Amino acid sequence: MKNILLLFIGVFVYSQNYKVEYDEIYLLPESSKKNLSDVIISNYETPKEHVLLINEDDLCLYKKQEKLGQTNSVESIGNYTTNFIVTNPSEKYIYQDITIEHKNYKVKSPLKLSNRWQNHRETKTINGILATKLTLESINDFTEVWYAKDIKTKCGPSKILGYPGLVLEVFIKPKSDDKPTVIYKMKNIDFLKDDSELKPYFSKISNETITQEEFSEIYKAYQKNVQEMYGGGIDKD
Repeated sequence: MKNILLLFIGVFVYSQNYKVEYDEIYLLPESSKKNLSDVIISNYETPKEHVLLINEDDLCLYKKQEKLGQTNSVESIGNYTTNFIVTNPSEKYIYQDITIEHKNYKVKSPLKLSNRWQNHRETKTINGILATKLTLESINDFTEVWYAKDIKTKCGPSKILGYPGLVLEVFIKPKSDDKPTVIYKMKNIDFLKDDSELKPYFSKISNETITQEEFSEIYKAYQKNVQEMYGGGIDKD
């Protein structure tokens, strides 16, 4: 955390390359835990490390953090793997590189940013950085976002972005009793001297894309085939 304190106390930061590390956490509802073993629950709820890379043009790249000696995980039957997400808050598009059983899909769709957020005066310090609170209540859930006004980027973890500062923490509480609570927590942030860590992913971006709606239909058909072959599949957001 020393890097964070040294870089950001009393400093306004503009147009930089960043590497931000997050814990992504899914908490199962109590109703879902009844028929699951402790091992399954622990594996599901253990924080997953992700990294957000941001360049000077404010392009955001979000992906799972690969550890030294770690092999790429293979998606379980019935699920898909999101390899990385690139978002452009200015041009308002989102690009997802997704794999279903070794078949790759490039999904590009408009980035829909809500304008119904409520600003709050409430602030708190997260890892040495002053954060301001925003909230949004939708039909399905209640979302609380903490962002840093002094870090001038509109990027954030996954698809949580578009605010006037870097998103540091997110809490998404569903209104349904059978849906998981989702939490994103910023762990560390560093300056990058350039965007060389992002370029390998940008080179994979293709103009031959499908829409989110088209991918949803492909995934539904895939799940149907899995259910017919194995008698079930597990849905994944």
